Amino acid sequence: MFDSPLISGDVLREVIAKAPRNLDNLDAELLFIERNYIFHYLDGNKHVYKSLTPDVLRSAFANEPTDTDWLPKSVIRHGSSVSGNWVVCFFPQQRYELQVNQEQLYLPLSSFVFMGIGSSYFLWAVKKNQFDPNLILYHAPLPNVMADGRICWGNVCPTSVNLSNVESAWSKFMESTFNRDYTQGKSKQYNNNIIEQLKILNRKGKISYRCRYPVSDLVPVRNKLTVEQAVKEVVKKAEVSNNPLR
Repeated sequence: MFDSPLISGDVLREVIAKAPRNLDNLDAELLFIERNYIFHYLDGNKHVYKSLTPDVLRSAFANEPTDTDWLPKSVIRHGSSVSGNWVVCFFPQQRYELQVNQEQLYLPLSSFVFMGIGSSYFLWAVKKNQFDPNLILYHAPLPNVMADGRICWGNVCPTSVNLSNVESAWSKFMESTFNRDYTQGKSKQYNNNIIEQLKILNRKGKISYRCRYPVSDLVPVRNKLTVEQAVKEVVKKAEVSNNPLR
């Protein structure tokens, strides 16, 4: 429904006509055709159709300068799609204090790749302490993370990700109470329950601060999937669904 005294009836009639229009009253039009962008305008009496890339469109509509402000040191990549913002973080191997059921554990964990897109978050493990997009992904050695890397938040409702809140989302997850959901298939030695591995590391960590997570025990996600490939898959799936992943 149109409601503007500044637009004439002739213009409105042409707007609601079937595209492409004659441009008798319009200066130009932008057509969205199967994820392609066509700019239609008149050059004298000649109709011109020009294919535009997303980058060209973004520049054309960027009337104001943008500034990401200072990025969190963990952020390694970010972007946007039809499903909203997406951010990828890297956290090198370090110690964490975890609440697992009724037990408090303080133990070393592997390096992690943490990704948020829309209001969904994903977590994977890697074996290296230096980030590389070609690193092979492994199942995160934690409960409450599904087979595809998606985090199960339980009753917690995470906010949609952006550059300013991604680290707080990470902290909220690591400081939450883990239970026995999704504990299988994350350890070669304790395939049925990753919590057993975490308890052992908790005991070893109390004896020696030099204790590290045994990365040889990590289980690969599938087919040597890399960080680069996983991020592209998640973004593509979100774009195809045209809705934030839930």
